[in-house]
Order: sequence, then C-alpha cells, then structure tokens
Amino acid sequence: MEKELRRQARGLLESGQVGCVIGYEAGSVPFKSTPLFAGMPEEAERLVFNPTCVNNLSVYLPRAATFGKVAVVLKPCDYRGMLVLLQEHQIARENVIALLVSCPGVLARDALHTFNLREIRSVSWEDGSITVTDDSGKAVLPGEGFARKCLACDIDQQAADIRIGPAPERQPAEDRKAAVSEYEQKTPAERRAFWAGHFARCLRCYACRGVCPGCYCRECFVDKAGQMWLSKDTGPAANWFFHMTRAFHQAGRCTGCGECERVCPARIPLSLLNTRLALDVEAMLGAVPGGESEASVLGSFSMDDPDPLERRE
Repeated sequence: MEKELRRQARGLLESGQVGCVIGYEAGSVPFKSTPLFAGMPEEAERLVFNPTCVNNLSVYLPRAATFGKVAVVLKPCDYRGMLVLLQEHQIARENVIALLVSCPGVLARDALHTFNLREIRSVSWEDGSITVTDDSGKAVLPGEGFARKCLACDIDQQAADIRIGPAPERQPAEDRKAAVSEYEQKTPAERRAFWAGHFARCLRCYACRGVCPGCYCRECFVDKAGQMWLSKDTGPAANWFFHMTRAFHQAGRCTGCGECERVCPARIPLSLLNTRLALDVEAMLGAVPGGESEASVLGSFSMDDPDPLERRE
C-alpha cells in the first residue's frame, strides 16, 4: 500500500496538479510517525502508512488549502473531518484531492506499555492485527492494541478522489454506545463529580483544541482580549467552563476521531463527552456528523426536520 501511495503522490506533484501532499513519514523512533508536507516529487518517497499513523491530517486543510490545491492522506474516519470542513465552507472542494487509504486500525495510546521501547524495530499490520517487531522477535498485540475508536469503527470506505488499498474486512468489535453505557448508569450527582475530578487536572494547554479539525477559528473564545469570557487560571470553575463550552461547540460536528483525548497530557476522557453529545444529535435529528450531506447537522433547517422537543406517546 505504501508503494501505491508514494506512486500516486509523486504523480500528483510531478504533474503539478497539487503544490503539496500532506501525509505521514517515519518519526524519530520506529513506533511513531509524523506529518509530512511533501512539496517535491522526490519527497513522496518518504511517505509511510502503518498503525502509528494516528494523526488526523484534515486539521491542516483550512490553512493549507488557502495557498493552492493540495492532496491529503486520509483514513476513513479522518475523511469525515474533511466533510465537516466542506459543509462549513472552511475549504473549497476543488482545492483538495483526498487520498483515502485503507485502514485496519491504528495504535492505541498505551498499547506498547509492556515493551522496552528502545528495542522496538517496527510496528505493522499482519492479518488484520497489529504486530510489533523488537529485538526478541515478533509479537501480535491483542484487540486492545487498537485505539478504542477503531474497535467501534463501522465507517464504510467513502467516496474519494483516489483510493489506496482495498477496504479492510473487519467487523466492529464493540458497539459505539458501549463507551457511554457505563457512564449513563451514574446519577446526575455522580456525573458531576466524575467530570469535576477530571477537569480539575486540566492544564489548559489547549492541545485538544490544536489537533481538532473543528477548532478552526482564527481567534478562540478563550483568547479574546476585548471580551474576557474566561480567566487564565486553571481553577475548577474556569476549566469546567472551557470544556463545556468547547463540547457544545463540537455538538453535531465532532466525528469521533479521538485526537483530543489522545494528546491530552491530563488523560481527560474527552471522547466520552463528545460521543455522548454525538449520540444525542443522532437520536434527536437522525444525523451523524461528517455524513455525505452537503449541509452541516446543526447549520441547516428544514420544516421536515424532527422536533426533538415534540412529545411522543
């Protein structure tokens, strides 16, 4: 698959169809990859695709696509992030070529905690599983080696400009609702205590904001100097206000890529919060964020839309 990806990328750059290909290249260690912005045909040979390619590269499109036409490597879940950006008119479709890669699932954040990281030589897919090769040989990771979003992934290969690799034949290992089922058993007081405990650890580093494709505002509400919406301290009230405001900004827009939770140094379960809101939107409006609709879920209105407040017998 990497050979085909490199061939397609090189062709796009050589023909001048795009000025840049956004993809992944090997990181400084064998179990990491890093975003690559290839501007020359020979740079396409640095492209890789393996279980360590976790970043959602659609986050770069609002700025990259303003300088001309670009191509971007997208996993099916990341492709939905691009669709949200299109629906919200943050990018022009004619300025983006989507290279949709077949993805069996990416590496979970803590999947390698039992390994000596200095001895790892490669991380790859084999027979639908993630295999780690180190100085002692090969080891196949259990299902938990995949990021949780991958275990519940039911996304079909969507339409794209260029497809790389066949669709993986893997059924979801768990229901998307399983992530919130235990949480929903809590009482309102327990839920408040649950989030209060997590938000108390927040450093307000804004890493969650930085990796989110939906956080494309040139000036975030927390940075406004003229209107002091939020203090700069990291006290319980300020942290709560930040996370709740951001969560509601993402309602109907979050596609569940999980990047916010992956990069959080405080390990706040942000995916739980976003998934809960996404399920509410789906239940009330029958819509999934990042669908093929030309209009955003909460950014359009029709008289035929269901009324979530309508009393039903």
